[in-house]
Amino acid sequence: MEVIRAGKGPMRIAVTGANGDYGKLLLPRLEADPGVESILVLDTKEPPPMSKVEFHRVDLTRYDAEGELTDALTERPVDALFHLAFLFGPILNGPLAHELEVIGTMNVLTAVGRARLPRLVVPSLTATYGARGNNPALLREGSPLFGCPHSRFVNDKVEVEGQVRAFRERHPDTRTLVLRFAPLLGPSLDNPATRLLSHAVVPTLLGFDPLWQAVHEEDAGRALHLALRAEAAGEFNIVGRGVLPLSGLIRQAGAQPLPLPGPLFRGALRALGAVGAGTLPVALLDYMHYSWVADGERAESALGFVPLYHVRDAASALRRSQS
Repeated sequence: MEVIRAGKGPMRIAVTGANGDYGKLLLPRLEADPGVESILVLDTKEPPPMSKVEFHRVDLTRYDAEGELTDALTERPVDALFHLAFLFGPILNGPLAHELEVIGTMNVLTAVGRARLPRLVVPSLTATYGARGNNPALLREGSPLFGCPHSRFVNDKVEVEGQVRAFRERHPDTRTLVLRFAPLLGPSLDNPATRLLSHAVVPTLLGFDPLWQAVHEEDAGRALHLALRAEAAGEFNIVGRGVLPLSGLIRQAGAQPLPLPGPLFRGALRALGAVGAGTLPVALLDYMHYSWVADGERAESALGFVPLYHVRDAASALRRSQS
């Protein structure tokens, strides 16, 4: 694992969502970073033991979360907060997910503003652009976020981005970064894309083979770590090298695509959900229909993020983890 060397003095970093996919990728890097003195984990569950971690129990959905967060962030100076408390596992309780992501983010942003933190990092998704037939060849950070009709999973992220944008306008002294990730793939992750590709046969939409991007989990961890010291702010598309048609991505992951006409395709996805597979929700059908390819140039030039892995590598890593 590459270690990004320290900038100015020892740093105290706060993290929400330390036990989620993003947190699991970032915490070991912060632990290994000689410039990080301590990691304040703000979560409902303590992460695996690490020498730098200080755990403070906070439930972001509680009525008193804002005050708890403010107290924790002001007790000792904090140099940056990574707000990573977003759900990617099978969501059985939509309203609770909304509470955590949207209301929880509201509490976090209020606390960050009151504590006057110098830096805030929030992950998002390139899926927030939406998959549409009239998308440009490359979606840049200024492209509108159309989201996905009927998908709370995507649209909650669009709402969070709106909250973060308003926060940045009100608090220009806090360097605020939003990292929009293409689908994350890797052996340690559990999200809609990894669950979809974990099946031996993956239903696809007959007559459509959209281009997909992906990010290897190691690249995703590097991107989060780079955000700790980046001089830039704003939104950044985090994508792996290259693209693949969805059918190629499925094959690279060791599965076989099964093209089906629309009604049968929807039925196949519902059947997977009915047996508890928790794969790609039917609401996300647009992403099996149209391409949504994001331009990663700004992340390279302003964040210093150059992906090491091709989309093929990310899918192959998923296949090896299942063998």
